[in-house]
Amino acid sequence: MTGGIVVGNKVVVRHYFLEAFTPKGYFTLLPELLKRIKSTYLLSGGPGTGKSTMIKLIGIELIDRGYDVDYIRSVRNPDSVAGLCLPKNDICLLDKKEFNIEKVKENDEKYRIINFENFCRENKLKNYSDRIKELEHELKILEKGLMDCLKDEYGIGENNTKENGASLKVINESSTNEKNRNGKENLAEILLEVKKSNISFCFLHALNVDGWLNIAPRYLKDYDRICLDFNDSTKVVKDIYKEIKCLGQVVEIVIHPLRTDTVMGLIFPSKNLAVWQGNPSDVEEQGLKKKHSSVLEEQIEKYRIKRVQIKSIYNKTVNFSDLDELRNEFTSSILADLRG
Repeated sequence: MTGGIVVGNKVVVRHYFLEAFTPKGYFTLLPELLKRIKSTYLLSGGPGTGKSTMIKLIGIELIDRGYDVDYIRSVRNPDSVAGLCLPKNDICLLDKKEFNIEKVKENDEKYRIINFENFCRENKLKNYSDRIKELEHELKILEKGLMDCLKDEYGIGENNTKENGASLKVINESSTNEKNRNGKENLAEILLEVKKSNISFCFLHALNVDGWLNIAPRYLKDYDRICLDFNDSTKVVKDIYKEIKCLGQVVEIVIHPLRTDTVMGLIFPSKNLAVWQGNPSDVEEQGLKKKHSSVLEEQIEKYRIKRVQIKSIYNKTVNFSDLDELRNEFTSSILADLRG
């Protein structure tokens, strides 16, 4: 997500998600971010090796130096961070394991890989290798179970998509030649055009055991808000697009965590304005249930416990004193990139 928010001289810190568990599968917006980023640090290694802590501490140092920082939360553990982005500087740090990033070519200068398993005691880690593989396999099965539970609970399948909000069936270019019933410009054409230059995407909701984690109120706290019924969403987005096209403004689109072709909100940093479907503090107005079913809740808890187990194994093997030294070197490298 690009385009930091400036409030006077205040440093801006934001939190959002780039991925989601959905009834139709695992969905990622990460490629949209990486298209814009010039330099990416990939932190590889299992959970519990210190990656999330490193990201948070480096973020704090950068904030102290006056940089706006976007923290990218982990959809697998919503209370934790899986990356950070410097939106004005096109630099990001990502936990490679959390994002399932495809294999990166070693000679690709855009990416720099730091393997945190190098800071694990090799013999100790080797003793746990079979158990780690077993737990990783179980986690994949539980992830699929999570998405099956969402399909059952929300009734959203390949042939049964309940729309709620402005349609974003625009990511497929094949849809851009369609016209609506009145022969007017299709929403697909509008958003695909904006997407080329001045648009970015994120999620502000994720699954938690006790219900949906909703970080929208925090994300929007510094914005003026217009809360709308999106029944006439095509007209709303079309009108907004006209202004964006004239003024070249950045727009940020918040996507529904279950219906990834659906808009929950439109944000205009330069105008300090958010246009939102209903009340951003009320998840029910966003088509989400306040309380999970017992089946989904149990599945999320099993998944959480399994992640804790694998994290505790890795944690036993890490030499944390070496990580402290790495953080200083890491921060210096990022600052050198910023100066460059």
